[in-house]
Amino acid sequence: MSKKGIPHTATVSFVFVFMIFLFSFQSNLSLLSRSNVTSSITKSKPVIVSGEREEQVARSSIQSGIVRGKREEQPELSPSHHPGAVTKAREDMRARARAPSPSPSRAEVKNVITCDCSHDYYDMWSINGPTLLDPITSTFFAIGATDSTPPDFTVKFHPYPRKTDENAKSKVNELTLTSAPPKSSCGITHSSPAIVFSTGGYTGNFYHQFNDVLLALYITVNSLSLNQDVILVVTNWSEWWVRKNADLLHQFTKHPIVNMDNQTRTHCFPSAIIGLITHGPFVVDPALLPQHKTLLDFHALLENTYGPRGGYASASDRPRLLLVNRRNGVGRAILNLKEVLEEIEEVGFKAIVFEPKRDAPVRETYTLLHGCHAMVGVHGAALTHLLFLRAGTVLGEIVPIGADWLAKTYFERPAGVLGLEYMKYKIEINESSLAERYGADDLVLKNPSGFVNGNYTKAKVYMKTQNVKLDIVRFRAYIKEVFVKARRFMDNEG
Repeated sequence: MSKKGIPHTATVSFVFVFMIFLFSFQSNLSLLSRSNVTSSITKSKPVIVSGEREEQVARSSIQSGIVRGKREEQPELSPSHHPGAVTKAREDMRARARAPSPSPSRAEVKNVITCDCSHDYYDMWSINGPTLLDPITSTFFAIGATDSTPPDFTVKFHPYPRKTDENAKSKVNELTLTSAPPKSSCGITHSSPAIVFSTGGYTGNFYHQFNDVLLALYITVNSLSLNQDVILVVTNWSEWWVRKNADLLHQFTKHPIVNMDNQTRTHCFPSAIIGLITHGPFVVDPALLPQHKTLLDFHALLENTYGPRGGYASASDRPRLLLVNRRNGVGRAILNLKEVLEEIEEVGFKAIVFEPKRDAPVRETYTLLHGCHAMVGVHGAALTHLLFLRAGTVLGEIVPIGADWLAKTYFERPAGVLGLEYMKYKIEINESSLAERYGADDLVLKNPSGFVNGNYTKAKVYMKTQNVKLDIVRFRAYIKEVFVKARRFMDNEG
């Protein structure tokens, strides 16, 4: 017995039970804490941005200042699109898509500014409720913000899916998103949500026109559970660009496209998405889309938009080969073009020299490409026209020194997805103009990756200053193989 008359064994039992209860409570508390932390850092869904700390993080990741730049053709590779970055970005996006994520109630996310900012290529901001656009100040107001949204939350953003490419961003207008109350009321009210993007950046280049905007818009629309029509709102409005792509843009909306750069009245929307989603260079990753669409589905959309209704009548008994010609002075030109054309004709092709023009109607270009049996050209943005080719068409890419990874990533892989017959002609050192400039044994020619060594400026040696003079004997053997496949395709498909 103890001094107070309580049995000693009862005292021990009570202490033992209390210790078990305390340990269990602490364990559950620890698990709950870890669960909350895990939920708060999950990146597969847009995160709710609120509070002083989140605002500081957002501001530090997005540059300020409205900057405009002259449109010019850009090289096809940006620092964020080197081999390691592309592979890692795609793996990260798929991992986030598979990861569990918190499921906040509608009340928690309603009228809150959110950001899906966890991706290597892009950020996408959302205003999940009534939104007012003041075009004079390029500001989007969350006009239905609740008490849970900080009244002074503001973020500035360049709506272009190359978030680490400062050169591209310098050509994109900066927009402001804020939960502060607007000083004006709705001038024009829309019943559909807005998708806001820029046609600045590198969109004067045909590759970037598709990858950075048109394909990204397709991915964005198919990534969101909108299930309704949308309003397209464009900054860095380019009249020729919008007019040229109007038929395809109106596949995404039945409404007039809003040029926010020349508006004088405010616009109100039920919600807004600011920015576009990209999966990487010419990639539509089905694992990241609710309906598992691929580049083939985008290809079908182009056919539906631009394809002639009567099919493609053959006007020749010879296969048609379209040779993409780059003018001398822009890099990667074929210096012995006349000889190359003679070989193409000699082997049995009807040759068509194609020099893309900025203002050429897309429908006419599509019809020309879609009726060909082969397209051959030196690596460059114009090979983006592979999107206009029929499955089974031969795509021949002449790959200069230093462009192996670019050729594989930008054109060979997409060609495989689209069912094209990809055939590479890899030039030898003696076929490159760089051999005359540097010498055949120079590091520039012997080891391009060692020469570049991650320095993007050095990569321009291969993209901007290199031309090719094809070895006619080698090219003859190559073009004969192209002809065999193109002829077979013509016999089967017309």
